Amino acid sequence: MISVWRQTVLALVGAGILMVPAPSVSAQRPFPYRLTPWLDGSLAVVGAGLLAGGVAVGNGQVPLTPAEIGVLDPAQVNGFDRSATRQWSPGAGTASDVLVYTLLASPVALVVSPPGSRVVLTVAAMYGESLLLGDGATSLLKSAIGRTRPFAYNDNPDIPASDKQSLTARRSFPSGHTMHAVTAAVFLSTVYGKLHPTSSLRPWIWAGSLTAAGTVGYLRYRAGDHFPTDVIAGAALGGLVGWAVPRLHERDDVQVAIFPAGGGTALVVSLRH
Repeated sequence: MISVWRQTVLALVGAGILMVPAPSVSAQRPFPYRLTPWLDGSLAVVGAGLLAGGVAVGNGQVPLTPAEIGVLDPAQVNGFDRSATRQWSPGAGTASDVLVYTLLASPVALVVSPPGSRVVLTVAAMYGESLLLGDGATSLLKSAIGRTRPFAYNDNPDIPASDKQSLTARRSFPSGHTMHAVTAAVFLSTVYGKLHPTSSLRPWIWAGSLTAAGTVGYLRYRAGDHFPTDVIAGAALGGLVGWAVPRLHERDDVQVAIFPAGGGTALVVSLRH
């Protein structure tokens, strides 16, 4: 289970791990992404604000008491999620940790072949912003919703009581591991496709990275740490930030126009392909 502070570290490490020297060779085409102070500053502020909000809301939470755990009834869980209350596998939890950290490091491959420090800085900044936004939203949702994890409903005697009575046992929705995995997978695949538009590896990278991310989601379910809806929500959030942040940084793809309309003003945002 990834704590709020470990999420913060992941966001920083995710950006820092990409800050490695890249080979200096001539570019074949203009680099398709760029950093702009207003955009990157805004994304950083929003991400930090969400993360701070999650910490603030979480400070008001208290762990489940033995009495509260004793009255938890799997029958009260919706039918789609109920099977998760019968899951428990510490091995699956450990495997999900290993796989998610591997996926988080995978975008380092993006800066092995493109040239120049500007490329490294731009990719690192975009990836760090993706993780920060995902971490912030996940932290805030976990704290605000306070959903009890499925293993707390499970009467398996092998489950430590200390796990059920921990604060993190009340932070099931959404799945942070799945969010991290899908963010990394979508970011890697999206940016690779933009940097190498004619590469025959593009579909394989999409398929491989998303399969690995999906495996993380299944392992979180199998471990008893998350309901299927937690995993789906984490995947949706990760996919959104993993795609949207690079998209917002694409060069000359966004046009904004403001003009009078209907007695007021209209804001139109168009994407050029």
